[in-house]
Amino acid sequence: MMRVQDLTAESRNLIAGDEGVKMRYVHTCYRVLDLDRSIDFYKDKLGLELARKVPIGDDATNAFFSVPGDPEPRLELTLNHDQDEPYELGTGYSHVAFAVEDLDALAEKLEEAGGVDFESKPHAMSSGTRIFFVRDPDGYRIEFIERP
Repeated sequence: MMRVQDLTAESRNLIAGDEGVKMRYVHTCYRVLDLDRSIDFYKDKLGLELARKVPIGDDATNAFFSVPGDPEPRLELTLNHDQDEPYELGTGYSHVAFAVEDLDALAEKLEEAGGVDFESKPHAMSSGTRIFFVRDPDGYRIEFIERP
């Protein structure tokens, strides 16, 4: 039996659908109030790469971010130009997650960068996996995971 850990990264993103149709996870999008502040957070503090910034007519601007080494942007942030108040995050959304090699080094980097809202500090789960959470400038939760 094939195990998930035996698959290539690209294969893990492919899912067989009905009648052999294949799908690939592309990205998550959420709306932000201040795109420059969000770019600073995701690019300068978290180290994601700003793949592109695209105006959507006169109404909005999208910013796409990728993890270094991944050519596909996995995070899309949308700034609606007429939005003056913070968005309600709702009760259904939980978080996005990134796997990292050195959880403590990342936590230290974010502490030194300042302006990062830590929801929790690095800690171990019963499985041996270590995690911590931060909130982005709009309050969205981000989990960082270091697996044994």
